[in-house]
Amino acid sequence: MLKEAVEVFEKKLKQNSRIVVDSHTLKDGTYRLIEIGDNDDWKILKTLDIFFDKKAKEVVGHTDEDYLFIKELDYYSKLLEMNKPIDPKKIIHTNNYLSLAVKKDSIVTNKITPEVIKNFFKILKNPIVKYEKKAKSRELYQNVEERLGQVDVDLLEKIENYVLNHDIFNGIDLTKKNYVKVFFVFVDREKTINYYKKEGERYLLPNLYNSNDYNFNDNGMIIGLPNNNMGMNAKKPFLENKTRKVKVPYLLDQQKALLQSQLFDYLLGEVSKGKYNFYVNNFEGKEDIIGYTDLEEPDDIISGYYLRCRKEKNEVEIVHADNITCYSKTLKDPFILRNYIGISQEIIDKSILNYDVMIDELWQVRHLIDSILFEGKLQFNLYSRVEDIQINDAVLKRCILENRATLAAWFYEGKTNQLESSIDKFTMDIINNSLSSGETTDLYKAQRQFNLRWSLLEYFNIERTIGKDMTHIRETLRKHLNLSIDEWEFEDEKEFSFAVGQVARYFSTLSKANKHTHSYVNMFSNAKNIDLLKQRIRMNYEKYNYNILEFENSKFDRLYTQIMAYEGTKINSEYVTAGYTSTPSLIYEKKEEE
Repeated sequence: MLKEAVEVFEKKLKQNSRIVVDSHTLKDGTYRLIEIGDNDDWKILKTLDIFFDKKAKEVVGHTDEDYLFIKELDYYSKLLEMNKPIDPKKIIHTNNYLSLAVKKDSIVTNKITPEVIKNFFKILKNPIVKYEKKAKSRELYQNVEERLGQVDVDLLEKIENYVLNHDIFNGIDLTKKNYVKVFFVFVDREKTINYYKKEGERYLLPNLYNSNDYNFNDNGMIIGLPNNNMGMNAKKPFLENKTRKVKVPYLLDQQKALLQSQLFDYLLGEVSKGKYNFYVNNFEGKEDIIGYTDLEEPDDIISGYYLRCRKEKNEVEIVHADNITCYSKTLKDPFILRNYIGISQEIIDKSILNYDVMIDELWQVRHLIDSILFEGKLQFNLYSRVEDIQINDAVLKRCILENRATLAAWFYEGKTNQLESSIDKFTMDIINNSLSSGETTDLYKAQRQFNLRWSLLEYFNIERTIGKDMTHIRETLRKHLNLSIDEWEFEDEKEFSFAVGQVARYFSTLSKANKHTHSYVNMFSNAKNIDLLKQRIRMNYEKYNYNILEFENSKFDRLYTQIMAYEGTKINSEYVTAGYTSTPSLIYEKKEEE
């Protein structure tokens, strides 16, 4: 999959050679350009503070005329990682003699000493010394030097002398904990970029692989283990393929390894802008890689791959990848949210929810699921680390962790495998949790969740008509309770269970406790058998009958009598909870003639 992504990226790179540089993001800090003179006429061209303003949500300094130039210089000067520095003390964080990047704290605490600077330039003057103890690394550098030529020692020494004899950080505010980056440039900017590219490549190619210990010389071509999204060292022997002659997962030549490195640089730049979702379109004629934030709806894609990335220190990690076939942001069949539970029109008019309206967009359904079921906490936690999820509600957090992979596959890949069974379980867990934690004065939250649950289950399985059944059961029970003389019986365990929920809700309204919670219904919905259920109903009747008004043939009396006389053996806990949640109460409801 990564191989195909690199191939698509290569085509994208040929169309626009600047995409990697353009996606590169600058770290917060002060950037200074110093023009190289013929003698002592060197001069500071510009000092620019660049940082991300969290309030304005924009990069301060991005409108400066030299911003793009500085970004390009910074990209070619960056270290692959801190474990592959030029400066062995890791104080100077650049890869070439044309630039110096140090943390401001290192300047304040005098860590950037003349000895550190001299040693940095000494290594760059003759880089092969850095690799002399490792034969494979030395071989790589020799290949690079044959192609690029030797280091321009005269220019290097001029820059070194200038750094040692001038205060290149003069006038820079060092109080903030970020970077100072100094770039030495020529009058000719094209010449400057070419120098930076060459010296950046001189560092990059010998350090491109995860470890040069894994390199092989295949008929004159060096191949090795790429460094991106891969880690192998002596401390992780379990990552080796023990049953193969070549124990590393895969090997690439330098050109392909460089392309892969550029791909990950591009992904890192996009991730730094908040784009974590990438679609690799490999459909002929439409090859492209597009990144989206968690709030941006992806476009349709016929064939390709989905990559979920996140930032790890100074690199990007692919945390999930999968094939994509015919992903569409438009639903195959429209989704309709129904008011099965019977929320009053007065309450609906005050809300922002629209019932009985066709919804064609997948992400509109995603929004309903996130807002109604997960309190808006799903969309940013679909791929978060467990320790990073800041949710105090244990049930809600568990439901996200257990079901986010299935939901993410639907939202981002259009896959519905196991979706119905997943929704069937977690929606009831969330509804029961809402009832357990909510005040008895507000059932609206659980009612909306029931409506969405039943609408979703019916959408994925047309035979799951529980919402329609609930409407029928409520109407049937209403007719039974409105009968004046004729005897009646429950049609089935569903109507019986719904009636139990209505009685439970009636009991809860009689309670004079200071704090009322919907967890009261649990003693009825969790009953394991009919006898235990009836026992609990009788117990609550005896507890609250002092507050039950006595008049002949009341709805409660008739309902209580029918429940206690019921001879069935099955209890449907969902219908018990639905009966409890359903409003207005049929027991309090007046007849039309009244």
